[in-house]
Amino acid sequence: MDTPPPSLPPSALLWPDLLAGAASSTCRLVAAHSRHFLALSSLLLLPLALLLLALPCPLFSASASSAASPPVHLRVPQDPSRYPLPIPLPLLALAAALLYLAAFAAAAASAHAGFFGRPVRLLASLRSVPASLLRLILTAILASPLALLPLLPLPAALGAALLVLGFILLSPFWSLAGAAAVVESATGFTPLRRSCQLLSTARLAALSSFLVFAAGIGVTLWGFGGVAAERYDAGAGWAGMAPVVVKAVAGTALLAVMMLYGMVANVVLYMHCRAMHGELTGEIYNEFANMYVFLPYDDGKDRHVVSVVTVWP
Repeated sequence: MDTPPPSLPPSALLWPDLLAGAASSTCRLVAAHSRHFLALSSLLLLPLALLLLALPCPLFSASASSAASPPVHLRVPQDPSRYPLPIPLPLLALAAALLYLAAFAAAAASAHAGFFGRPVRLLASLRSVPASLLRLILTAILASPLALLPLLPLPAALGAALLVLGFILLSPFWSLAGAAAVVESATGFTPLRRSCQLLSTARLAALSSFLVFAAGIGVTLWGFGGVAAERYDAGAGWAGMAPVVVKAVAGTALLAVMMLYGMVANVVLYMHCRAMHGELTGEIYNEFANMYVFLPYDDGKDRHVVSVVTVWP
């Protein structure tokens, strides 16, 4: 194989251009495989979004500050001071975390295949989830000691604020670790080191991407959260329950869409950072080299330059 041409220096691309290119590629990738990502969202992201909206959070509960409340509750718990759902809150949080990692594993595998123009198949993406999920869990355990903050004897609002602040501080360094774990089949500290290496010249782009999606998801959780604690007027029939149903459906759909675009954008940004560091030149050449037929007298030509000739009849 010929020697790849010199790649573009990482410093030659400013972070706004990198962020804009990643956003454009993300929109094109999702639009090109809209039915595939819609199926993934229906299987994994919609249940996750509904679970997140049902979880109580003092920072994301707009209904908690509401002064007026209709007389009838969606669920009537035995003790009003306890959590209204029968499943303990730590188990629900653990289920939400596992479901998020599974959805990210499937979306990352699909985005990586679609980035190179390979066929994107739903069953193939779902079959890759168990192995990728194990790698993501091990990487998350090593990378997120901040997850122990909610277990400390701190106020709930303070613990959540410290958790968000910690993720903001770590996003310019470790935000691509999940994509590296799925695409490169790496585990442990290797994805963390890869993320730091790839983001050495793109930390502002990673931080901006994280803040945009985190703000969108946070606003959605604040505006549509607390679905399980909503109250409605049972005497009004469907008219009394319709606002709660519309709120749950709209919030779930909006949250699932933002999580999907956030996952795909993370993988696309990872691929763009690899391209900036000159790691995709040989991979792209090997990916598409078998699509061209080289004649014997083409041995002295540069195979990295493809000429398209149109022959008129």
